[in-house]
Amino acid sequence: MHYHNDQGAYQSAKLKKPKEEEQNEWLVTYADAMTLILGFFILILSMSIINQNRFEEVAQGLNDGLLKKEQEIKPLKALNANLKYTLLQHSILPQDALEMGDNYLKINLPGSMLFATGSAELGSKSKKLLADIAHNIEGFELPDFNIEIEGHTDNIPINTPRFPSNWELSSSRAISVLHVFLAQGIDGNKLKAIGYADTRPTAPNLDAQGNPIANNQQQNRRVEIKIAKNI
Repeated sequence: MHYHNDQGAYQSAKLKKPKEEEQNEWLVTYADAMTLILGFFILILSMSIINQNRFEEVAQGLNDGLLKKEQEIKPLKALNANLKYTLLQHSILPQDALEMGDNYLKINLPGSMLFATGSAELGSKSKKLLADIAHNIEGFELPDFNIEIEGHTDNIPINTPRFPSNWELSSSRAISVLHVFLAQGIDGNKLKAIGYADTRPTAPNLDAQGNPIANNQQQNRRVEIKIAKNI
């Protein structure tokens, strides 16, 4: 009996051995597969790092461009918002007086609000309005912007000892506004005064039959203050 038990144990050992070898072979295959997968992920990671670096370079370039653009435009946006409040305080509708562009802000003021007919003298209310506008402009850092003050008239001729033509009248009105801006501390190197007479109307002075259009003529008598980027 003892002999048969030893025989059975030996046969049992022989039967177990192939199973152990089979298990070891599976582990080797598993390890090889894991090694391949690890290598694959390392390759993907290395490519991702390269692409990520390139992406960051492109993103940084775009961000710098957008930031520069925002730095250029943002002061005008803020100034535009402040001027809306100032104009409303002087009973001027901002939508009629303000024009915002990509790199400029224009303030359109009716000539009748600033000057008497045929005059370039500013009244007390006109000076207060212009001083408030200039104070707003002076409060913003605009190192790359200039301020152009334009005088415009209608097509009705003027001929006085002081103003032989609309050229003198429009130029004198622009200079009167410029002096208010200087008094508010705006750098004179950034200021320019120009008279355009009746050469740049915003609406036709005459109808098709050559008759004057009073409302249009009034609209053309104006002073425009343009804060524009120095290109």
